[in-house]
Amino acid sequence: MGRNVDLVMAVKMLDRAKSRLVGAADNGIGDAATHAELVTALAVDTVSAAMAAEGVGRVVVVTSDPELAATLRSEGVDTIPEGPEPGLNAALRHGAAQLGPLVGALQADLPALRPAELAAALAEADGRRVFCADRHGTGTTLLVAAPGAALDPRFGPDSARTHVASGAVPLVGDWPSLRCDVDTAADLAVAARIGLGRRTAARVSLSARHRSATVEQATVHTVHPDGSVTMLRDDGVLVDASATAVAVGGWRRPRPGQRVTLHRTDGTVTEVGRPVA
Repeated sequence: MGRNVDLVMAVKMLDRAKSRLVGAADNGIGDAATHAELVTALAVDTVSAAMAAEGVGRVVVVTSDPELAATLRSEGVDTIPEGPEPGLNAALRHGAAQLGPLVGALQADLPALRPAELAAALAEADGRRVFCADRHGTGTTLLVAAPGAALDPRFGPDSARTHVASGAVPLVGDWPSLRCDVDTAADLAVAARIGLGRRTAARVSLSARHRSATVEQATVHTVHPDGSVTMLRDDGVLVDASATAVAVGGWRRPRPGQRVTLHRTDGTVTEVGRPVA
């Protein structure tokens, strides 16, 4: 691709954004301020990676949340408030109208995004209307318009299908970080195994700061498809831990038989840590 692509992202008001992630950053408590910090971290890490990618021109985030806008501006990111029409696609169209003749839309929840993967996807666009599906193959993480054409975003349920119907060509590159959008705690655990951006990693790590003084020793018994685990404690009791607790401990994917330590907050396993020597 000869010209740089301007990118637009959109984020709701923080008290309404990413509702399925509520509790993911504080072990199920659901504190509003903690959730807002997590959503902010996702956006900052995504836009930071995008700005570092070759082939990206200007990056603009559409948000009417004053706290998020202030944080993004402190990071050198341009922001504009939402327009009069509600919804994600309307916000993306509003932002795209402020950008150049070659424009794309990037989801703002890609905390593991690698600049090289985004650059490779933009290079593959090659003047076509293209999109990158999420890791499930049904959603969309990136949409790029043909030069001079309207963005025409169609994000929402089954957006991969609707973008194909709009004439967009699916990109097929092996880009796990670009395909890993985060809507749930399980998604966050997958992103953690890829490698979270600095701000999201710090926010997730804070969720384990109030640990029990007692460290329990255990052995991994079962690893479940969603990344959660069941462990056999040394006293013979089976204990479950979420995929987020596994990710906080720094595991990519533990294996049955591995030794671990369990850290708890109010009785809930908040981190599956490395074994104590």
